[in-house]
Amino acid sequence: MNKTYFIFILFLSNKNFAQNGNANVTNNNTNREMLYMRSGYKSTIETAGSPYLYPEYKKASIAYNKTLVDMRYNAYKDEVEIISNNQSITIYKKLEYSPIHIIDSDEYIYLMEYPYDGKKVTGYLFEVRKNEEFTIFIKISKTYNKGRYAQDSFDIDKANSYEDLADVFYIKKTNEEIVQMPSTKKKLIELFPNKKIKIEQTIKENKLDSRKLNVLSQIFRALS
Repeated sequence: MNKTYFIFILFLSNKNFAQNGNANVTNNNTNREMLYMRSGYKSTIETAGSPYLYPEYKKASIAYNKTLVDMRYNAYKDEVEIISNNQSITIYKKLEYSPIHIIDSDEYIYLMEYPYDGKKVTGYLFEVRKNEEFTIFIKISKTYNKGRYAQDSFDIDKANSYEDLADVFYIKKTNEEIVQMPSTKKKLIELFPNKKIKIEQTIKENKLDSRKLNVLSQIFRALS
């Protein structure tokens, strides 16, 4: 075979292969993203918000122990973390480690079994109000939204984020099971039939919204 002709054929083959290879990279977002990552082009997606109720550790007493510990509540995982031997650890969800008293805010966190999404769960509830007849608790939760990289030059990166979920309130009458706070006047009266007149007077001009703490304050006064 003519040497010049052989070189020409080899050149065409390499050129055709390169064009096909570039087409595959150009038309495949996954390949492009992998190349960007390998080249160090892509930066880490940022995270907005925090999974914790308070960003910093708080002094707290566990199960009425006089020795205070540094703790913080992870509202996304429903876990309590403490500092032990200069390390952050998650305490076991056991009744022997309840309640937890946050000193500076004077908040009490109780490990309890309560109804949620149609089933019984064991988790942490914050005490809101208490008297001789009943106690009101609140479930504080957060959700996590996974971000994403921009898909093209017209798009922008979307950060990961932690966001507050709607608070859920519970009420526990003395020596009775805990139940979710009723969302209607009728159900509240069924729970406290002896307070019927007082309940009706209190929420006569206000729509009962069991998600709002200011309304619950009115209800608490009516039931007290």
